[in-house]
Amino acid sequence: MLVGILVALLPWEPAGVWLAGRFDLARSRRAERRAMAPQLALARRLALSYEAVAADPKAHAGEPVAWCVDHPGAGVAFLEGRPSQPLVWSNDAAVPVTGSKGRCAKVLAVVEGAGPDGVRLRFVGQP
Repeated sequence: MLVGILVALLPWEPAGVWLAGRFDLARSRRAERRAMAPQLALARRLALSYEAVAADPKAHAGEPVAWCVDHPGAGVAFLEGRPSQPLVWSNDAAVPVTGSKGRCAKVLAVVEGAGPDGVRLRFVGQP
């Protein structure tokens, strides 16, 4: 039935434009994931914890992490429902906003350091 609806809509120009946009989006998302694959594999292999990065930020600077983060709004971020483990993003505007519902988003990031305000990261993408 869905195929029949799609076939009926294809001659209608807005539907064709919409479908083309969806395919382009899916294609670019696949390319983005392929580009992140080596860093993601390294992040999983290293399996760095917040505590390890906070304890020795210089040793882990430049290393990737794959964490689930809460980013309810600009300038506010923390590790997976733990406000006691704050994150500071060098590119905060690029990080997906998760809202206030308590759902974290899986992200790939690179460690830039740590300080009294939390672990500093640079957002790479969403795996």
